[in-house]
Amino acid sequence: MSRQSRQGRMNAHYWQNEVQKAQLGDNIANHMAYIFMEILYDKFGLSFRQLKNFYDRVIERRKKWQNDDDQELTSTTMLEYCQKRDIKVVEWVKKIPMSHKLYMADIGKNRAVLGADRNIESALVATMLLTIPVLKQSYKFKNSDIYEFLKWCEYFIDSYWRKQPGCKDHCLNDEMIRQLFIKEEHWDLLKGCAVYE
Repeated sequence: MSRQSRQGRMNAHYWQNEVQKAQLGDNIANHMAYIFMEILYDKFGLSFRQLKNFYDRVIERRKKWQNDDDQELTSTTMLEYCQKRDIKVVEWVKKIPMSHKLYMADIGKNRAVLGADRNIESALVATMLLTIPVLKQSYKFKNSDIYEFLKWCEYFIDSYWRKQPGCKDHCLNDEMIRQLFIKEEHWDLLKGCAVYE
């Protein structure tokens, strides 16, 4: 095998790993978006208009964070933001059982993502770091509100992972939350449009 051929295979393998890492992060972010919407709606009483605004702001921050040319919003600056406010996001992520985190990343039989055990925590930390400043700045959450929010996130992650007694179905999933919003707000979170029955 030629050196050029080996280099081509190494590059292809590297990019395959990077794509898998990105998919891992997207899987976590997608599930967490449903969880965030449910918690903020049900536990913190945000109106539906506020939820839409919250989602748009987090997505805007995510795009800015993913832009390599923009050095204003980086993982380091987001972590520093939380550290200065004594919000221990990394510690919170570490205490969630790995089985729960793997489930949130859609790691199941025949769906393993290379390096998931190393990358899943950073993906979950990034998702939280993108979210917390929006809650503090736009919705005036105090640290006590943020810790309550994190407590509910942990509870909902457990509910996604946990199966109903005597059943193969999980206690909670994206579709259940989606149906709740369709029923109560006539809004389909997946399609992003009004639904009238």
